[in-house]
Amino acid sequence: MLAVLYGIAWFAPAIGLAYRDGVNLASAEAFGSARHLDPPLFPALLALFAMVSRQAQWLKLAPLLCTLLWLGLTKRLLGKMGASAECAWMLVLMTAASPTVLYLATGLFAEPLFGLLVTACLLALLDDKALFAGFFAGLATITFSVGVSLILACLVTLVATGRLRSAAKFTGTAIIFAAPWLGWSLAHGGVPAANLHLSELAVLTGKNAMLLAASPFTLLTGWQNLYPGLLTAVALLIVLIRRRFFVPDLFIGFYSAMLIWRTESPLDAFAPVLPLFLWMLWRVARTGRFATVAKAAAVLMILPALWFGASRVATVPSLGAVTGDPVDGGTVRPDNWYEMETLFTFIRAYTPADAVLLAELDPVFQVNTGRRTVHGFVRDGYRNSYGPPGSLVTPDQLRSAMFRENVAYVALTPDRDLPEWASFQKAVAALERGGVLEPLSVYGVTGEYRLLRVAR
Repeated sequence: MLAVLYGIAWFAPAIGLAYRDGVNLASAEAFGSARHLDPPLFPALLALFAMVSRQAQWLKLAPLLCTLLWLGLTKRLLGKMGASAECAWMLVLMTAASPTVLYLATGLFAEPLFGLLVTACLLALLDDKALFAGFFAGLATITFSVGVSLILACLVTLVATGRLRSAAKFTGTAIIFAAPWLGWSLAHGGVPAANLHLSELAVLTGKNAMLLAASPFTLLTGWQNLYPGLLTAVALLIVLIRRRFFVPDLFIGFYSAMLIWRTESPLDAFAPVLPLFLWMLWRVARTGRFATVAKAAAVLMILPALWFGASRVATVPSLGAVTGDPVDGGTVRPDNWYEMETLFTFIRAYTPADAVLLAELDPVFQVNTGRRTVHGFVRDGYRNSYGPPGSLVTPDQLRSAMFRENVAYVALTPDRDLPEWASFQKAVAALERGGVLEPLSVYGVTGEYRLLRVAR
């Protein structure tokens, strides 16, 4: 069943509909430019694949291969940490069955590569190969900036166990790769959470702490609910009292602490450490009177994961896209990729080559139409996910961006999984009523997929 679900999701032609994967795609298409502000390793990997072909299935092969390698190395890592073959297989299968892991593995997301590098680093650390561990930790940091928690955890582990020479080798190797990116990111804004007011920071940390506590349940079932987080917190407390290990407990602690300061949902970012977290729980539950109950519960957890995974890929035949993560506790149907392709074709055929577009999914429009595309407003992670309800996009913002960037056309798509979708649609409608925008007739698409011309 897992092979079928992954095959269907990989075969889906849509790429770039989650915005974040669209940014990775655009960065890979124009690698070396100053377009992206995200860590560069995954776009560089995509750029290598794009040199061969730009077909969706070929590009999505990169994260899919990273996922397979990650799961394979995870099984080996669990065995080195004392897990039986049965336990290692079970935890790997539970991770692979996660609807979120399925979604990330068959899209243009960096999480599978990050999980692979983290696992390779921990394996090298256990084998006392400090240079290799530092190499993988440095690469992990230029995949996700929170990978610096891996460097810190490994360094503390080596120092605490008296391996000072290995600690020096590890740190020197990791810094060679990580320092340039960390320095650049600090010089261009640093940590977004550091710019928040104390009240906003309190809201951010409180909400992220609850999301992190519930994330194992959400990742395994595909159902977003905060209440299981209480059980997770109690189970984690028992684990830390009874069976503490430096690896991977210290890394997960540092990693989770950094995710609490993340100005976006930490759910996807927790997926790469899911098997390590499950191993922490399994260390206590695998023995004693509750061993059989724990094994039965693990098997039963795979069933809802497969169900939610099947529901996510069920939209592929009709829409050409996999359903993303739940939004506000409920699932949202993805955009219809086939209608978007019709819109792309119309833009390529009936707009000037130097025309400037404005679209909410600006990266995917730029890649598929060859026209320079702007966003029209600045995306604010805190306001989108944690701030009080209100208008995230205003007509004045869009109008100002149109004349500042010399925008000729505005493209509308029903991106309901994006927080700013509703206010973006209202702002465009207000500009249309005011005569700033004129609708164009595009044959073959429904009313939710529109192209409007800026009236001069």
